[in-house]
Amino acid sequence: MAIRVGVVGLGVRGRQWVQAIRATSGYELVACVDLNAETLQQGANELGIPTHQCYSRLEDALDQARPQAVVVATSIDRHVDPCQAALECGLGVLVEKPFALSLREARRLVAMAERAKAPLLVGQNYRYTRMPRAVRRLLADGVLGQVGMVTCQSYRGPMDKTTASLSLPSCILWEHSVHHIDALRYVLGQEVIAVMTQSFTLPWSPPLSTGASVQVLFAFEGRARASYCATVDSRGHEFFERGQEFYLRLVGERGTVHVFHRWIVLCEQGKYPRLVRRGPREHPEEITLLRQLEHALLTGEEPECSGRDNLNTLAVLEACARSAAEQRWVKVEGANP
Repeated sequence: MAIRVGVVGLGVRGRQWVQAIRATSGYELVACVDLNAETLQQGANELGIPTHQCYSRLEDALDQARPQAVVVATSIDRHVDPCQAALECGLGVLVEKPFALSLREARRLVAMAERAKAPLLVGQNYRYTRMPRAVRRLLADGVLGQVGMVTCQSYRGPMDKTTASLSLPSCILWEHSVHHIDALRYVLGQEVIAVMTQSFTLPWSPPLSTGASVQVLFAFEGRARASYCATVDSRGHEFFERGQEFYLRLVGERGTVHVFHRWIVLCEQGKYPRLVRRGPREHPEEITLLRQLEHALLTGEEPECSGRDNLNTLAVLEACARSAAEQRWVKVEGANP
């Protein structure tokens, strides 16, 4: 029998989740919720969602549609309350990143999920794109040996920022860098233990773009060190890769891996450089996450992208924000207090 699921938040991301749910066998969309009547109506019209499946209050959707799981795709400052409401009913939850804006709130949600024996997943879809998975395979195969140094750079042209993210001191961390920080954890298979961060605004950035650029030094538990630089206000490449540039370099004891967008170049010691195939994209990353949610609901097993695992990503974000504010190295608390 199909899993009954509701989507909370029918903005751009919520509409993408509706499409992913419809494209995934084993699910039945039974409710869509948005506090904004105009957004709800626009989403319903665009996606052909029946009126009886549209709700302005989550409580009504839970009571009338009886979903077994919810996907939370509200703005980043409004993830906690719908997650809590669903978990109190014992429902499975798949929530957009970051699933909370403080480690304290995130730990509380994880504790609720574990008490209710309900799966809580965080939608870190970037780690499941082909590039991180391919590089992770190389490292797992021991091609580089021990990795000692990592460089990661991300540049995006001026982009619209949500009101919620603009209210945060280091807005790029929570809305953009969260993808890369989680992917570095995933690729290296190591946790971050300390960070040094500078969050700043480029001279030409709009006045409201506080913290739209960031530089971070990471110390990992396996003795790897990483430098990370990102901005969402870079100029001059609007027509290149949709205005985005990404570069990743991993230096290991047996060689180096370079990643430039979709191209992966392996430089092994004593061998000519060669391109590495990323492998096929069997289905969108959202479907990968929905499959994890389905498996967790059916078996009770903890999913790879669980809230408990994501506490480590959130702990790094919080440490980065604190480091930027205090201008010093900050230790990362980790998943447990």
